[in-house]
Amino acid sequence: MMPWLVVSDSKKGLFFPMKMFCWASKIIVLNKIKEISTTEELLGNLDKSGFSEEYRHFATMFEYSSDGSIDLRIESPQRQQLLKVRPVLHPSRKLLRDPSDPGRLLVCPSISELLAADLRREGIPHADLNGRLFVGASDFLLDRRPGVVAFRNPRSGPDPFSPKASRLVRALLSQRGAPRTQEELARQTGVSRAVVSQVLAQLVDGDYVERSAASGRKVPATYLLADFDRLLEAWGQADNWQKRTAVHQFSVLSNRPAEIAQKVADSLGTESIAFTQWFAAWLRRPHTIPPVVSAYVRQRRLLDIFPARKVSTGGNLWLIIPEDEGVFAEGKESQGFPLVGDVQTYLDLLPVGLRGPETAAEFKTWEGFAR
Repeated sequence: MMPWLVVSDSKKGLFFPMKMFCWASKIIVLNKIKEISTTEELLGNLDKSGFSEEYRHFATMFEYSSDGSIDLRIESPQRQQLLKVRPVLHPSRKLLRDPSDPGRLLVCPSISELLAADLRREGIPHADLNGRLFVGASDFLLDRRPGVVAFRNPRSGPDPFSPKASRLVRALLSQRGAPRTQEELARQTGVSRAVVSQVLAQLVDGDYVERSAASGRKVPATYLLADFDRLLEAWGQADNWQKRTAVHQFSVLSNRPAEIAQKVADSLGTESIAFTQWFAAWLRRPHTIPPVVSAYVRQRRLLDIFPARKVSTGGNLWLIIPEDEGVFAEGKESQGFPLVGDVQTYLDLLPVGLRGPETAAEFKTWEGFAR
């Protein structure tokens, strides 16, 4: 019997042969996101997740017992299934190492798409308050993805991908083969020891970084990047280009990228800038002619002395003021031009148009990327 996929992302239940179905969605992040900090809050918001609804071909509903336990019932003409809810406030890859229990449903405030992909691959039933729901069997698959992010997990420390804390992530990705201590990372990035400790704990918990135990008071623990691609992908998904940058566009009377870049370097000084995006990727690994030359600028006052006409849109030069100066760390140089590091160039290409994501993907396949 061919397995069937039930997708309940609207009030019309849809059945598709699994091998013929492809699912895609755009997730909207609301301005106000509710943080769930206790198990009671998590369970109390279950009815807001949209699971207890009737669809054309099936129904899902939560059932509450007098002993405090909660089950999710799934009913369709083909089957009935009851899953006992297991609340988890801090979802991580540790869930993948738990003994598999097909009779339980992991329910969290929010599950990242990266972790959800791992849980789906292992066939572990899971759900979150944003509407995510996955239940699989040999002849049945219910896979609902969130369309809106309205809830988040309790914070266990600073966001590793926030502008200041991401200095640590940048350092780990840019020097992937070097084990380092907390003290070395704090000194290198300018991030406090307390923040370094908290961020590393989260990265270790997520299996992004491996921690070697200290062998004595004089030999501290070291940390080594364990999964370059997954950490870079997680950063790319969490990065907020518009929030962490202010882009100022200029119109320069030239269509030659190197000529435009040289004018920027001569006018502002190479110590005050670092090129990024298409121009930086082009210098590191020529692919296609950059449609725009873009560079981070250390001081906003330098924008006023640059000899070019400022425009609101369509400029062939972008001068970018970063929220955090960490973007200048791990920099490169090519043909006399200062560049941001490869990881930063990649991240800066992902959220922009003009074939930015395509350029980023091509750049990442280069054997010299971030090396």
